[in-house]
Amino acid sequence: MKLDEILKVAKKPKLKEFDCFTKLGPFSLNGYVVIPDDFPLDYYDEFYRSIDDEPIGGMTFGGYFTLINGNLEIVYRGVHLGTTEENEKNAEKIKDLCVRCIGFDDSHAWPIDLTGTDGAKYLANELKKLAGKSNEA
Repeated sequence: MKLDEILKVAKKPKLKEFDCFTKLGPFSLNGYVVIPDDFPLDYYDEFYRSIDDEPIGGMTFGGYFTLINGNLEIVYRGVHLGTTEENEKNAEKIKDLCVRCIGFDDSHAWPIDLTGTDGAKYLANELKKLAGKSNEA
């Protein structure tokens, strides 16, 4: 789906900071957590170094989700948020229809002991610690 097509049908998900969800990925169940606007999308960023991501096998996703036809769908930075001048303008519009997320795959390189759902809850708690919030997802 092209960016202009997404703009016609996308709706902002009713998810708030630290809400978590799962999506079936190509190899297993992926877990995602909605992050605050001031958290970096780059999961390699120094900001995330203090969290323990070993139980989820490390983070593998930082990006955007929107609601299309009732389903949470990834808005890919390289594909949908392109760098042409026309796309840059539309990319800013679509960001307003998205939530920012960090996530992982529960069997990307090696299977982990947690389910995708439990892993997402675990990651949400770790991210809340970074924000100085409660430790309960």
